[in-house]
Amino acid sequence: MKYPRLKIERLDYQMQTTEICLFEGVFVYSSKGLFGLLADDFGTIIPPIYEEIIPAFDFHFWGRKNHKWKLYNFKNIEINGIEFKHVTTFCNEYACVSRNGSNFGFVNRKGEIKITDHYLKGKHLGKSFFVVGKNIREKVKYAVIDLQEHLIIPFIFDEIPTFTEVVLLLLKRRKPLREWLQL
Repeated sequence: MKYPRLKIERLDYQMQTTEICLFEGVFVYSSKGLFGLLADDFGTIIPPIYEEIIPAFDFHFWGRKNHKWKLYNFKNIEINGIEFKHVTTFCNEYACVSRNGSNFGFVNRKGEIKITDHYLKGKHLGKSFFVVGKNIREKVKYAVIDLQEHLIIPFIFDEIPTFTEVVLLLLKRRKPLREWLQL
């Protein structure tokens, strides 16, 4: 009996990969061009039925079938069943996703859309702050919004800012105490 040859590498959580890798004691493995999950003792968790697998968050992954991504748990159960054309690994509690491949929004760990997908790519900064992009005068600009999509910082950034850059900008915009005390 022939056994498939497995190449095992460590997974970098920031890197989306289609190579075989370690994911919290679970390997993503390939057989005949499809991907599945294998326990570290080489017991099959999920047979190779996906075109691609990327990590989502603890004990969950994004699986792609028929060019559509869905969120699954390690029991191979769909979380919410919404299909996406583009997904990212979760950053804290949210992942940037797109249903049509060009407009992006965010989902929570239950797969529920929390910020509608009408922005260009974005990033969850932490807490309830998100960076989102829009075309402004034929140039991509980024802004910071909250979970209710209220504008916190307008579309002034040329690239996605870091959390530190956003905090520094907010601190600079704060009024000094003596201005607040003047009535």
